[in-house]
Formats: sequence, C-alpha cells, structure tokens
Amino acid sequence: MSNSDLYDVIVVGGGPAGSTMAWSLARRGVRVAVIERAIFPREKVCGDFVEPAGLRILEAMGVREALQASSPLPITSTRIYFGPRLGFRGAIPYYQAEQGLPPHGFVLPRHILDHHLLERARAVSAKVYDSCAARGIRREDGWIHVDVRGGEIDFSLRSRLIVGADGAESLVARSFNLEMADRAHISIAQRAYVEGVSVQDGEATVWFDEDIVPGYGWMFPMSGGRANVGIGILSETCHRHGHSVPKDFVATIERLKIRHPGCARIKVVGKPIGGVVKMYGGVGPNYFDGGVLIGDAGSFADPMTGEGITQGMESALIASSTLLKALELGRFDAAFLANFERDFRSYFDPGMLFLGFCAAAMRNWHFREFWMRSAQRGCERAMADGDFARIAGAGFGGLNVHPLGILRQIGASILRYLGEGTISTLRNLIIGTPIGEAAMLGDLVAWQSAWKRSVGADPDWHAAWLADVVKKAAQLGPSLLTQGNPRVRGLLV
Repeated sequence: MSNSDLYDVIVVGGGPAGSTMAWSLARRGVRVAVIERAIFPREKVCGDFVEPAGLRILEAMGVREALQASSPLPITSTRIYFGPRLGFRGAIPYYQAEQGLPPHGFVLPRHILDHHLLERARAVSAKVYDSCAARGIRREDGWIHVDVRGGEIDFSLRSRLIVGADGAESLVARSFNLEMADRAHISIAQRAYVEGVSVQDGEATVWFDEDIVPGYGWMFPMSGGRANVGIGILSETCHRHGHSVPKDFVATIERLKIRHPGCARIKVVGKPIGGVVKMYGGVGPNYFDGGVLIGDAGSFADPMTGEGITQGMESALIASSTLLKALELGRFDAAFLANFERDFRSYFDPGMLFLGFCAAAMRNWHFREFWMRSAQRGCERAMADGDFARIAGAGFGGLNVHPLGILRQIGASILRYLGEGTISTLRNLIIGTPIGEAAMLGDLVAWQSAWKRSVGADPDWHAAWLADVVKKAAQLGPSLLTQGNPRVRGLLV
C-alpha cells in the first residue's frame, strides 16, 4: 500500500458531522480522508432547519456568508396547530441573542449546506473521495482498513483512526457492533418541497395530529414562496399501530391547505423522500478500538424534535478534540477514546437527558389525546406569560433547556390550573351546569381512559414502557442540578 493511501483519520460520510470533523482535524495538520458515496450537491431527507447554535458554528467555520447567498429567511416566529385548532402564534420565545447566538434560525436546504461544508473541509486539505462507497471496514494490528468502491474501481485506504459519520444506517457502527436499533428512539420522516406559500416574514409552522403523535409535522418557509414540509413519526408507533408515513404525509399536506391560510394553494414540487433519524435517548458509548461515531451514526438528534444538524456538528467538534489527543499520544484503544463519551455527555446530558425523559413519557400512543390537551394548555399559558414561554417552551426546540426551571414553570402552571379547575367544577355544581364540561375533569378522563387502553391493549408493553419512564427519570439526578446549559456557551471551534 502506498503512502497516498495512508491517512491519520478516515471519515466515512461527508454530511454536516463528517465535514465538520474533517475540517476541524485537517486545519490542524491532520491527514484526513473523507469517503462520501454521493456527489454533492445532492438531496437529503431533513427539515433543513438550522437553529441559532448551528449558525454560530457555520460562521466560525467561515461558510455562513456563502450560505446566505441563497437568501434564507430568518425564522423568528411560529404558529402551532393542534388538529385544526391554532394553539400558539407569535415570536419564538427562547431565541435570545447571547453568547454569539443570532436571534433566529435559517432554513438551509441540505443540497446547499452540505456542499459548502464539504468544500470547506476540502479547502483546508481534507482529501475527499466523493462518489465512493465504503464496502468493508476492519481493524488489524492497530490499523483501520477500509475497502472502497468508486465507480468500477475498488481500492483500499488505511488509517490509525476512523470516524463513523455515515448516517442512521452507519456501516461503521455495524462493523463494530454499535448499531442502535431500538424503535423507541428512532423516528421515520418524510419531506418534500412545496411552492405557493404565503407567510408573514419567516414564520414557521408545526402541528400535532392524533394520527401522527408521538410525532409532528412542520412547514419551514424559504424565499420565493417555497417551503420544506414534512412529518416525523416514532418508528415504534408505526410498527405497533400500522402507520404508513407516506400516506400520513399525503394527508397532512391536504390538512395544511385547509388549516393554514398561507398554504391554501401550495403544490408539491419534486418527489417526497423519506428516511430515519436516531435520537439521543438511545445514545450509546459511541467509541471502539480505533474510532468513534458522530452525528446520526451516533444517535445525537434531539429526542423531542429530531433536529440533528447542529447536534451532529457539535458531536464532531467534541470528538475531534479526543482524536487530536489520541494522535498526539499514539493511543487508539477504546479505553482512551472513551474520553469522547465523557466529554459529549458533560456537554449534552444537562438538557438531552431531560428531553429524553419527556420523549419516553410521551411515546405511549394511547395517551395522545391527553398529551395534546396538555400541550394546548401550555400554549395558552405561553401566549399570556413570556417567562413560561421562554423557559418551558425550550423543551421543544430551544437551546437553553434548563430542567429545574422547566419543572418549576410547569409545576406552578399545574397548581394554578388545578385551583382554577376546582373552582370551575364547584361553580358548575352550584349553577347546575354538567360537570363533564369542566376542562380539568376532561383531562382526568382522558388520562384514565388512556391508561386503561394501554394496559388492555398490551400489558407487557405497558409495563416495559412504564419501567423505561422510571429509569429515565432516575437518570436525571445529576443533570437536574446543573447550573446553566453548556450548549448555550457553545464549543471552541
């Protein structure tokens, strides 16, 4: 094997996580190869939304100006539907201009974003093997060997370290027996681009319907009346209850036309495409002798929203520090690379463990009516209470997830609601109005009915679900005491 086939690090996958990793290492003099099966630009299943923390990283990498050439709309407000009912409309309350964060997100189509990121890695000397697929990966005598197919040509590359950034169906993860296959932490998504959207400024829309809960739909507007529209549904729900994501996607487009006044004339352009997302609730060690897993390959997506672009780039930056130290010391064993887990958990766990607990509690499909009722109440409170909206709302898409603050806000809201509900019930008794009209009693009935349906449908699954919720609640311990969320401060780029 020639020296031209020898690298310090091989990165499999050239998406945001892989390109960020290659850029971070190559600019420090590390010999990096990126193996990417596609030729960029290419389409990718994604909501295309990059939150403020992701934009901060892109700016530090020097690609934000190039990305703005597509004239993205700053996303600063949102509307939320529960079925046909508009539950919230207003500014996104948890987007705060602090720590270098812009007060908005951007919708950046992946064929543009990924292309610029990979070109940035190439510009700092990373060797990119595009239109090449890794076919086999093994570790022998301390070296990683990767067999590659490029067109009609087969060749091999060798390195001390390998990075799995090859998505949810990661070959690297499978090769080292680290593939995460738990349907409770996997979402199935489908999206398409539409034309004919008319919205005020950059107002995004999300919606929750009983047939896609636990899951949601989104409409993220772009310039020129275009938008990214899609849905994501928990894989476990699809498997257990016979959901068809493509059929649900067609239905949700028709509902959007009826509900949203700015989407009445939308039409789908191009073919809808689907894929899977692996979320942080199922995250494992993500390290092995000779390498690490990042991005979707390592299950770094947000457990509540499925967002993964920013988290993928963050996981790459964290892992790059571990790999730089490994190269410096000549330590490529799993015991040393375990530092990656220590570092990513100290960074992500303060917020992600709480989101994982919330996602676990909500994944029981039988409770969908109760959770939708509860979320509607939360939106009503958010419209009237800015602090509640900013703190509690961060649980769905916010960066500064502060578990104790969220629990305090929700707890106070529940106590207030129970007090008002008790007064309402007593008033109904006095004046003779049917008690069933009281909202609080309606919520209680929804909870009791859901519990009975869940136990009756599959008592073994119900017991396992309840045990998982308790387990995730127990894991919250140390993270609840964290003062501030490290993701707000960000990482050294």
